Amino acid sequence: MITEYLLLFRVYGLESLRDLFPNLSVIRGTNLFFSYALVIFEMPHLRDVGLHSLTHVLRGSVRIERNQELCHLSTIDWGLLLPDAVDNTYIVGNKLAEECADVCPGILDVEKPCAQTTVNGQLDYRCWTSSYCQKVCPCGAGSACTPGGECCHPECLGGCGRPRDSRACVACRHFHFNGRCLPSCPPGTYRYEGWRCVTPEYCASLRKVSHNPRDAASKFVIHQRQCLSECPSGYTRNDSSIFCHKCEGLCPKECKVGTKTIDSTQAAQELGGCTLVEGNLIINIRRGYNLASELQSSLGLIETITGFLKIKHSFALVSLSFFKNLKLIRGDSMVDGNYTLYVLDNQNLQQLWDWSHHVLSIPVGKMYFAFNPKLCLAEIYRMEEVTGTKGRQNKAEINPRTNGDRASCKTQTLRFISNVTESDRIFLKWERYRPPEYRDLLSFIVYYKESPFQNVSEYVGQDACGAQSWNVLDVELPLNTEQAPGVALLNLRPWTQYAIFVRAITLTTAEEGRNYGAQSEVVYIRTMPAAPTVPRDVISMSNSSSHIVVRWKPPTQRNGNITYYLVLWQQLAEDMELYVNDYCHKGLKLPTSSADTRFGDGDGPEVEQDAEERCCPCRPADGQLRMEGEAESFQKKFENFLHNSIIIPRPPWKVTSINKNPQRTPKRREPKPDFQIFEDKVVRDRAVLSRLRHFTEYRIDIHACNHAAHTVGCSAATFVFARTMPEPDNIPGNVTWEPAGKNSVLLRWEEPRNPNGLILKYEIKYSRESEVTTVVCVSRHRYSKYGGVHLALLQPGNYSAKVRATSLAGNGSWTGLVKFYILGPAEEESGSFYVLLTVTPVVLMVLISCLAIFGNGDGVMPPRPAVYIPDEWEVPREKITVIRELGQGSFGMVYEGLALGLVAEGEETKVALKTVNELATKRERIEFLNEASVMKAFKCHHVVRLLGVVSQGQPALVIMELMTRGDLKSYLRSLRPDAENNPGLPPPSLKDMMQMAGEIADGMAYLNANKFVHRDLAARNCMVSEDFTVKIGGGRLRGDLIALYNYLKGVKSLLPNHRR
Repeated sequence: MITEYLLLFRVYGLESLRDLFPNLSVIRGTNLFFSYALVIFEMPHLRDVGLHSLTHVLRGSVRIERNQELCHLSTIDWGLLLPDAVDNTYIVGNKLAEECADVCPGILDVEKPCAQTTVNGQLDYRCWTSSYCQKVCPCGAGSACTPGGECCHPECLGGCGRPRDSRACVACRHFHFNGRCLPSCPPGTYRYEGWRCVTPEYCASLRKVSHNPRDAASKFVIHQRQCLSECPSGYTRNDSSIFCHKCEGLCPKECKVGTKTIDSTQAAQELGGCTLVEGNLIINIRRGYNLASELQSSLGLIETITGFLKIKHSFALVSLSFFKNLKLIRGDSMVDGNYTLYVLDNQNLQQLWDWSHHVLSIPVGKMYFAFNPKLCLAEIYRMEEVTGTKGRQNKAEINPRTNGDRASCKTQTLRFISNVTESDRIFLKWERYRPPEYRDLLSFIVYYKESPFQNVSEYVGQDACGAQSWNVLDVELPLNTEQAPGVALLNLRPWTQYAIFVRAITLTTAEEGRNYGAQSEVVYIRTMPAAPTVPRDVISMSNSSSHIVVRWKPPTQRNGNITYYLVLWQQLAEDMELYVNDYCHKGLKLPTSSADTRFGDGDGPEVEQDAEERCCPCRPADGQLRMEGEAESFQKKFENFLHNSIIIPRPPWKVTSINKNPQRTPKRREPKPDFQIFEDKVVRDRAVLSRLRHFTEYRIDIHACNHAAHTVGCSAATFVFARTMPEPDNIPGNVTWEPAGKNSVLLRWEEPRNPNGLILKYEIKYSRESEVTTVVCVSRHRYSKYGGVHLALLQPGNYSAKVRATSLAGNGSWTGLVKFYILGPAEEESGSFYVLLTVTPVVLMVLISCLAIFGNGDGVMPPRPAVYIPDEWEVPREKITVIRELGQGSFGMVYEGLALGLVAEGEETKVALKTVNELATKRERIEFLNEASVMKAFKCHHVVRLLGVVSQGQPALVIMELMTRGDLKSYLRSLRPDAENNPGLPPPSLKDMMQMAGEIADGMAYLNANKFVHRDLAARNCMVSEDFTVKIGGGRLRGDLIALYNYLKGVKSLLPNHRR
């Protein structure tokens, strides 16, 4: 279970979440990422989601976007996972469904099909991958089931181990306590995080960690059967209790703040619920939306401020009525030792409070109002009467010239002396202003803002919303009266024009006849350039076997005039696993060179202009603004995540000195150092890479470079992986053949000279005259050993064969047919006729002697079949496929093969195929089959089993159980630490050896009970199976019925196994 959300973003090399989250059943969504509980964004190699255990997303929706290889999205019924939020799923920019060929299990009638549901009026099978169905519980929507389809307890989510058992749930629908899922928390426990029940002792041990490391962590509290980090509004707790209780009237909440500056709604929220502020408040809010309600919700309960209240440079404020309950400003500390209320330079402030409904007391200290052009003097004088401060202030402290009048005091013009610019700061100095009374000069204020055009005045943009307001910086007077004042404007944007002016703040008033004051004209200064941010949204497409087209968008921050893009590319080595695996037996996922799904979006005329050249758009509707704002915010969140978390790490290679912020390369794609790095400079936002190798993967880096690249460098790289298109993998020349022994040939061919990546395997199709075609797979390792393949166990006749290669790009073309032949046994039979005339008399004499001495009471020898008669053990030869040679035995060659339909209909079984020696006569072949027939009576798990016989045609085959680990003697020797063929397993323990001995003893006991004597029990004649079971094999068994006859029989046993 995941309690919050699952976010995946640009994980390279990850093809599925199947093995990463095999048991993920529930995403609760207690906290969401942009209202989404599951986000899969720009995963370049992800082929399927694969969360086959996922059944419930309790809160939030799903966003899956811009994953160019992602398939199996159309086969998922998202309504089963999130029935309440299915309309909010956002799935765009992934691989097209028609290119995916999504197939659910059971479509081909090989296994049970997946459940069907209806989505958008279309009934279809539902699955996560071609191997995993989507779980559809038959117990009803939102229910959970066992793997067998039985209903779980109603409080279970995601499945369960036992039906109707609240202790066997994978996750809980409501609450979890002491290993059980419950609909509500039991008495004496409390809800925590929406899904757990905790005791009061556990709740009391929790601490709320503050974002400010200097603040002490506060204890959790209990309110309305919930364990919370703090009491809700209208409730409080005392130090001796963990429980919240309702306040009588406003909840008294003392907040010790010292001097607290509130410059945002976030800062104001830290005072939420406070009724007494012990300290001073400075309000300095310059921008924001919906400020009145936001500030009232945070500051509206404040009744008393023990120090002073200072409102300065708050351009976004229209009224101070958000201090809804403020009744007392006590003035324990004052601004400059004089002022309890200080209101300075608030360009949009029009109202203080509604004095018909508000009472405020200022028992000590004075008030100061200056540079509030929209605040009428009558409002200030009314406040004097209400607060009881009338007569305390002089005319300089409530300046009639700067309050209520937009005209500013500028009898003297200040001139800038110098400015020094860097990429993110401007250093300014201006001439010293000397009023007649120097003590009247209070400070300077510097106003600055971004201004792409030189057409602003000091009042432009100072609206109540604060979105386009001036930035304001207070500048204290220099201690040295001869020193020119100055300021450093920091945290500026590179290569950006700023409008700047400075104003002197004085105490002089017009009534006194001294209009002293000074202000500069608005000047425009541009910061220096810096390296751009990374290019955005790089995509690629291969349109031929030697070209890749790459396209991207300009960086979000150009920090100068973009003059060119530096493009670097390097060939990547194929995965080393491809060289090791045998793809005749291992499944193969071939790479693709398909284009990014977004590549065709901008092939038409460029609609989007540069942001710096774009005209003002028409104002969209509020709903559209919200949607666009969310999409833009979502994208920015990802870009910040990318820049802060991914682009910083170690470099993949050193390209040039301008690559200052190299990026991480996924480990599996680390290129070999001998591949050359190429580079090119392009002036457009696209590049065509040519003269590339066909069907080869390249890493492509793009750096943005502006006009100052020679001094500040280019941007960090954004990169993409791309593969060129394939070329035909044709085998050059002709396929040749040569005899390789009786009933076998060696086929040879040349490897494709320039394959697509590398050749993984070959396929050979051959057939005799008009018989069924046989297909043989040859791995790259087997081909390298012979330069081709041995075809063995061929019956006499004329054959034809053809070959094709399989590379990373798939199958190549078939070669032309090569014809060859296998000779019959006629020549051998005629050649051995004269030998037979010589040997026959000797054999007859031996037989007569045996009859005379060892005949039975009636003088009749035990009957021996003259021919082998096929029975139910017979297997059709066309169902047998030879894979490879295993070795040479005393009876002939042994092969590994596949038998179709031997155990279950339609299934292939790996078997061992024993053959008689090529020089054996017909009688010896019959004897070979008769001796194999003895084993038909054996049915013991610890004796190697006979599986079938192929007696029709040549050569005769005895099909035995395949013992993949060989004989016990060789197996034990391979476990020695110094053995060259050590499979990586430890030597057998005493328990393992006792197990082996017991299995051998069980097999021997079975033979003894059936009146057989093995006569050659040794480790070399005991075989080891894939699951390490030891079975009796080899030897020459002796039965008691015809033992004497068999023992003295002159014909050598050809099958060293079982005789009866």
